[in-house]
Amino acid sequence: MRNLMIIMMLIFAPMVYGQQLTVNESNTQLSIDGTSTVHDWTIEAEQFDGKADVKIEDNALQTINSLSFNVPVESLKSGKSAMDDNTYEALKADDHPVIKYQFRSMDNVKVDGNTATMDTKGLLTIGGVSKIVNMKVTADTSNGIAFKGDITFNMSVFEIDPPTAVFGTIKTGDQVTIKFNAQYK
Repeated sequence: MRNLMIIMMLIFAPMVYGQQLTVNESNTQLSIDGTSTVHDWTIEAEQFDGKADVKIEDNALQTINSLSFNVPVESLKSGKSAMDDNTYEALKADDHPVIKYQFRSMDNVKVDGNTATMDTKGLLTIGGVSKIVNMKVTADTSNGIAFKGDITFNMSVFEIDPPTAVFGTIKTGDQVTIKFNAQYK
């Protein structure tokens, strides 16, 4: 009888659970795309950390109670050390060594199976300057939870002077796009 009760509870219990998750570095990607007077460029992050407290019901995202995502500035790599050094200087890495994102809210959530799309608001901090940013994000709950999206903005909004090289003859454009796929487990 006891076993029957346990089985019935498992069958009829709703699949609602909250999860405390951390960033899975091996399955997370973040890149920054920009332009310059010479060529377009991409720089990629090699390290990440962050935590998420989410509610998942029937394998679909219901709510995000909290979420953070952090990138050490000096983990940004382009494959060119001079460009990397200019990036670190522009992002004020000595005084502000981490780019931080802190989730604030979500609206217009549309769930389709394991996938949800939503409009999000969060606090993005770059070079010691924090701004509320809006992003359209896709969440996939098929393996933990992965948040995917991108955001385009001008570096000057964060009081960052676009990097230059060769005594100012090579100039980086002000606009950049951050693309991310952050896996939490």
